[in-house]
Amino acid sequence: MADAYYIGMDLCSDSTQISFYNDIKREPETVNQLNNKETYMMPNILFYSNSTGDWYVGSEASEARFKEDGVVLDELYKNAKSEDLVEVGGTKYSYRQLFVMMLKMHVNSFLYRYEGATVKKLVITLPEYDKDIFRILRKFYKELGISPENVEITSHLDSGLYYIFNQDSDLWVNSVALFDYNADGLNYYRIDISRGKEPEVISVTHEDYSNQFNLALFGGDNILMDVTFAKIAEHEMKKTYISSVFLTGLGFSEKWMNKSRNILCQGRRVFAGQNIYTKGACYKAVGGEYEEFYTKYFVETKENVIFDVGISSGDEEDEFIPIALGGRQWYNIRGKINVILDDTDTITLVYKSRRTEQEVRESVKLHGIPKRPNKTSKFSLEVEFENPHRGAVIIRDVGFGKLFPTTNKIYRKEFEV
Repeated sequence: MADAYYIGMDLCSDSTQISFYNDIKREPETVNQLNNKETYMMPNILFYSNSTGDWYVGSEASEARFKEDGVVLDELYKNAKSEDLVEVGGTKYSYRQLFVMMLKMHVNSFLYRYEGATVKKLVITLPEYDKDIFRILRKFYKELGISPENVEITSHLDSGLYYIFNQDSDLWVNSVALFDYNADGLNYYRIDISRGKEPEVISVTHEDYSNQFNLALFGGDNILMDVTFAKIAEHEMKKTYISSVFLTGLGFSEKWMNKSRNILCQGRRVFAGQNIYTKGACYKAVGGEYEEFYTKYFVETKENVIFDVGISSGDEEDEFIPIALGGRQWYNIRGKINVILDDTDTITLVYKSRRTEQEVRESVKLHGIPKRPNKTSKFSLEVEFENPHRGAVIIRDVGFGKLFPTTNKIYRKEFEV
């Protein structure tokens, strides 16, 4: 029987990394390039050979472009939103088609190493939310021939948390520091845990140092870069006690840290790796025991919705009936329920804090619905978010069979919590 793998994919503009869950080692393992064992980075390029009609991806595409006559297709991430067409080998492709082809070939380049292997679940992690890229990726399950719930999209921040909180617990006894130094510059995240209170809270503080610390700024002057980073590190390390430090991003791949390394290592453990996000995404794909920290702790980040959206049952119990549960990134929260009204034309919406359980309520009167007997007015309620604090509840009259057909009325109640 063919193996089915839990896969984490770190998809950036220029490169992709893939990790799979190793059942024997019980941890994610990152895939290196077939023709370069020294790196996990697979370039986001395609190459079409005019002589053979074959397609290549990643490092094999980089290699083939110098050996064969053909067409190189790059900047596919950037151009995925474009409606422009490109003719390759006598066939016209949209950039979106080429982008999806590249993703599928990246996944298949791993699966081909294991005869008959398939995807059990894939979690794709991105540097930040991008509406158009998300829209494309949400349909990627069709290319893999798996069910839609088995492809999930998340962020670097969320993947980083999954990675950190699946390491030895002594690494996060106190706060944890994460430095991400990529082509856009340096970003710093401090992960704090408030203990002794219920619920215990994981919060993330973000500092953007990209304007004062980026690859272009130093022009290859590693000494100046080291001294500058040492000042930043010393400033951040003084704010609170840090148990461990994680370094990731291409900027940390070169050996330029001397003074700054000494500062980081004072009384704390330091880890550097380019595959933190892809491994974190892999942990998330596995789920189960690896998402326990999300159930034990209240996780508060700039992306997460910190309240649940629901309705009141409207009876003596006044029960809270959830439509959409928070605690996750706003762009990954979806919820829908059907309700049947009993002798009322009003729905009470409830926004309930996940930390304090404090509630905010508002009533929506459904104007224009014809008079019907009790328990024959059926409505669907759906929640959509536009950021962690704002969204809308969409209420649709769905009728009650042939006896009481729908009026097709739609009510939209926007909220900000």
